[in-house]
Amino acid sequence: MILSIKQLSHRFKNVQALQQINFGMTAGIYGLVGPNGAGKSTLMRILADIILPTEGQVLFNNRDITTLGMSYREKLGYLPQEFNGYTHFTAEEFLRYVANLKGLPKSEEQVRVAELLELVGLDDVKKRKLKGYSGGMKRRVGIAQALLNDPSILILDEPTAGLDPNERIRLRGILSKLAKDKIIILSTHIISDVESIADEVVFLKEGKIIQKECPKTMIESLRNQVWSFIIPEGELAYYADEYPIINMHQQQSRVEIRCIAKQQPHPKAVNVEPRLEDMYVYHFKRS
Repeated sequence: MILSIKQLSHRFKNVQALQQINFGMTAGIYGLVGPNGAGKSTLMRILADIILPTEGQVLFNNRDITTLGMSYREKLGYLPQEFNGYTHFTAEEFLRYVANLKGLPKSEEQVRVAELLELVGLDDVKKRKLKGYSGGMKRRVGIAQALLNDPSILILDEPTAGLDPNERIRLRGILSKLAKDKIIILSTHIISDVESIADEVVFLKEGKIIQKECPKTMIESLRNQVWSFIIPEGELAYYADEYPIINMHQQQSRVEIRCIAKQQPHPKAVNVEPRLEDMYVYHFKRS
């Protein structure tokens, strides 16, 4: 199973959303990372066969997805960035409705819906209408509906938005198990989510791929370049202008900062273990 993106570009009127995107995917988890406007959602909508690219193509097992049509879409599970479901339905009713739309046999529908409600931790509230759900609970319903047809390709746009830390851990565990025989593509602003489970991370900036590697390789490339030190508050402006600052911690009139620099930025700066978040700041400091 191979999903290939070839010379893909997309333009909305005067905005170039994607520019010459090229990469291939087999079973595993792929994290799309970048600031708002980087082109993540546009790329995911093209992969989900919702919009057509201006140029280039997407191939599934060496066949253009636009010619595969329904036979490709039957293999898809998709969670859009904005998802609310039909709020007058209960979670169980909504999933059974979507299962019917996806053509699941009646003999399988009830069992599959029950399995997924338990998987996403909503079995005890399955009779409650979606209008009474929190944002995180609705997100979990969205994840469940994307999994109804046991898709070969799972596309999740900001799946962890609104989830609390325990829910995010649960989702990461679910995706890790599913990735053995599925292509899972997810976008997120929560860098720790892709750091812990992604096989490859794709950094997008202004519609272009600027880096694509496994998280460990990305992190290791910053070895001995991430520093921590404490400075007087009055010196902060200088360091913020000179170096990518990952985070700051105020300590009365002093500030502890974490930054990226090829050389020791301060006499008392010490190297600390790099994280994927450091690479994100390195690429998108000015975004």
